[in-house]
Amino acid sequence: MRKTILFLSILFIAAAAAPAQLISFKLTGGMTWIDGDDYNKGIAGLNRYIQDTTTTRTGSFRELTNGFHALGEIIVHTRSGFAVGFGGGYYRLGQDSSVTGQGMQSDAAFDFSSTYKPRLSVIPLFINLHYFVPLASKAKLDLYAGPLFQVVQYTFENPSTTSVDAVSQTVTYTASQTSFGFEAGLGLSCNIMPGVALIIDGCYRNGEATDLKGNWAVLGTSASGTINKSSAEYYVWAYDYAPGGTYSLVDFFDANGPAGEFISGARKAVIRLSGITASAGLKIFF
Repeated sequence: MRKTILFLSILFIAAAAAPAQLISFKLTGGMTWIDGDDYNKGIAGLNRYIQDTTTTRTGSFRELTNGFHALGEIIVHTRSGFAVGFGGGYYRLGQDSSVTGQGMQSDAAFDFSSTYKPRLSVIPLFINLHYFVPLASKAKLDLYAGPLFQVVQYTFENPSTTSVDAVSQTVTYTASQTSFGFEAGLGLSCNIMPGVALIIDGCYRNGEATDLKGNWAVLGTSASGTINKSSAEYYVWAYDYAPGGTYSLVDFFDANGPAGEFISGARKAVIRLSGITASAGLKIFF
């Protein structure tokens, strides 16, 4: 690993020190897909748990899988075909999803409804070493890779109701974190007019958000009175719940985490940001 970092550092320094031939600005947009890891496993496990423990249900909770992004990069080109790019952007994932249904408790039926509103907002900042390979008079292949720094904010809102004790409440959670990783990609550019090129680009990014600590609150009402709880030190936990089957779940708890007769394997949840992006846009030369 140290040799790889040293080699990349030498390439970056050499490329940056070489006389600049021109400067370009790359602006692209498209789709981002991520792995999600513990969060998505927890949503899949929750859907299975609801299916196995309710008498009727409609809908299912959605995983964090994809969203739109916009990226910009300033690229300093050299005569050798190498270039150094400095860029950043924004992408956001998350869709609202709801489950309603009916279950049984102590031989009595109860109704319930719940809506999940997760949002994962990420600002990626990167430095890339590019190498351009001419394919034709107006087309070039762009090979690039470099370190990646990401500012991550995870927010969650869950309004829910149940006829058990007439509960109506909303759970909210907000946490921020930074993440380090790398990216590598392959692009194709084609000049469409003097100083302007059309870009098609694919990239793989690596990174994760873990040990997330943030503000948690639950507000609502019930037959027993007002519900009002909050904490500035809640974490996202992943765990296994096995009251007759085994379900991977994810939820919010304090530093002690979840505990109980059927709970095992409790750990701080990992939201893996690793995945691919597909982009299209323009490159303008100066």
